[in-house]
Amino acid sequence: FRSNPHSWFFLDVTGADGKIEKWSFEASTPSSLIRSGFKPGTVKAGDEVTIKGYHARDANANAGAGRELVTADGRSIAIGPQVGPVR
Repeated sequence: FRSNPHSWFFLDVTGADGKIEKWSFEASTPSSLIRSGFKPGTVKAGDEVTIKGYHARDANANAGAGRELVTADGRSIAIGPQVGPVR
């Protein structure tokens, strides 16, 4: 059995209808995140963030691959590779 070495971000997202949806985004390895400037405490539970990336192949899944995390104060941190069209 092999374990995935990547990091995950789990978010509560308010949909257009006002309902909360649970989303998850796979990101780079912890060491890659640290090299990009992300470290423990950069984002805390309850912080508002924007994650840019790619939706999972399953259009019904609330999941995707993260490419960039933007904090409420505008800081941008690479959390994954940039490939293909960004949504």
